Amino acid sequence: MLLLAVKGITESNRIFLSQYGVTVVTPDTITVQQIPEIVISYAWDNAIGQQILANPGAKLKWIQTQSAGVDYLPLKKLKDFGVIVTNASGLKAIPIAQTVLSYILYFARGLNIYASRTHWEPYTNQYLITELPVLVFGTGRIGQQIAGHIKAFGGIVYGVNTTGQMVDGFDEVYSMHDYQKALAKSRVVVDGLPGTPETDNFFNNHFFEQVNQLFLFINIGRGTTLNQNDLLAAIDDSRVKYAALDVTTPEPLPKNHPLFDRPQVLLTQHTSWGESVNAGRTGGLFRLFEKNVPYFVKDGTIRYNIVNLDKGY
Repeated sequence: MLLLAVKGITESNRIFLSQYGVTVVTPDTITVQQIPEIVISYAWDNAIGQQILANPGAKLKWIQTQSAGVDYLPLKKLKDFGVIVTNASGLKAIPIAQTVLSYILYFARGLNIYASRTHWEPYTNQYLITELPVLVFGTGRIGQQIAGHIKAFGGIVYGVNTTGQMVDGFDEVYSMHDYQKALAKSRVVVDGLPGTPETDNFFNNHFFEQVNQLFLFINIGRGTTLNQNDLLAAIDDSRVKYAALDVTTPEPLPKNHPLFDRPQVLLTQHTSWGESVNAGRTGGLFRLFEKNVPYFVKDGTIRYNIVNLDKGY
């Protein structure tokens, strides 16, 4: 069984895979003859992937992505091809949730004011977490981790998901079509939505027309879910006081993009996942991947982190 390791794996990873009869090749070592023989792709190489999908006889059955979002994959083609996709959902939930908490504290405790102040002028218009109810769009592993951090500070946290089904850790959960009641009670909004046709441009002028003096808007989901011009308009007319964006459209932003010019906006340039122990976005990915290997080798099934290719998450 042939595995294409797009992302680096260690010698111990190779030994583990060899115990299950899995041979590893990389984009640098793979031959033209081996491309249709790939059964597993560990992360995604678009050039090689397109060659695989252009061959009706290719053996690809499983892709382990390096990210939680899978909007960059040709999902329809993969479904037609019968490929199982597993994502990295939950892999970076802890660092991302801590980043979200740091955004809230940065603005709530007035650190943004002091960061650029060069003279002595006390600023005490500060907030406690308990004074800033948080609404999280997306109640998966990252959303749940965020909720846990907010609750640890005694805060109130509402959630939004597709169905409105209750999820542990949230005070209340609403559906994507019935979030307005929670929005009216919230001072902070966290966009943790995946990138799908249904979520494209979700946070637009229509959404921001519903807010009045929102303290903070955060995006750690996908840049495509937010209309950045509409957010800037909401900031300029004081409907939104501050924004913290880890993801943007495009990435990287051009040098003179208006988001760089607003002192009310904090940009962390898609680094909310960062952690020193597991350096890089794929640090720890093999731990998720290896849980599925025994099942897949035995009978072609997968147990964990399966993506619904119709829904895109």
